Amino acid sequence: MDAPISEEAAARAKDLANLRSVAALHFVMVMGALTLWGAADAWAEVSGWALAQGVAIANAVIAGVVLANTLHEWGHFAGARLSGSDARVLKKPVKYFFMFDFSFDRNDVRQFLWMSWGGILVPWVLVLAAVLLVPIDNASRATLLAVLVARAVQVSVFEVPVVRRTQRGGEPRVELGRELKTGFARSRWAGVAVGALVFLAA
Repeated sequence: MDAPISEEAAARAKDLANLRSVAALHFVMVMGALTLWGAADAWAEVSGWALAQGVAIANAVIAGVVLANTLHEWGHFAGARLSGSDARVLKKPVKYFFMFDFSFDRNDVRQFLWMSWGGILVPWVLVLAAVLLVPIDNASRATLLAVLVARAVQVSVFEVPVVRRTQRGGEPRVELGRELKTGFARSRWAGVAVGALVFLAA
């Protein structure tokens, strides 16, 4: 007769199953977005058509958003798990990207900071990868880089103040709520402005 499975073991198994499901979905999203953009970019390069260029630029925006948002959330998740946080994976991502539940009640400030810095740093790693791996020599590639930079700036402008106030003794949940009320528009427009400058420069 099989031994009964403990609640903790059952929770771990459920978490692992959810992680595999979310990872598969995000992998398909990222590969799909990159493939569509790559095909459109190649079409624009070969044909020289204005229509193809427009399609490539639109797909670059989509690919940049999907890449940046997906890896941003995985950065948060990696930081949470590396710090030993209670961060259960959701059965289905919320709004496609939000994939885990960080427990403010069961995690401490150090774990919150690890989780936060993971999400802040990964978008900049993605920007560096784009600079090193993608030749920025046409409009759609410049658009991709601009979107990635815009998202990295938005994340930093929004989340770094939360981290700094928390490091000075603020309560993580309170500081995050405060920034949600006052900082979202500021971070969004900062990202748009810097992204536009990057596009023009590239």
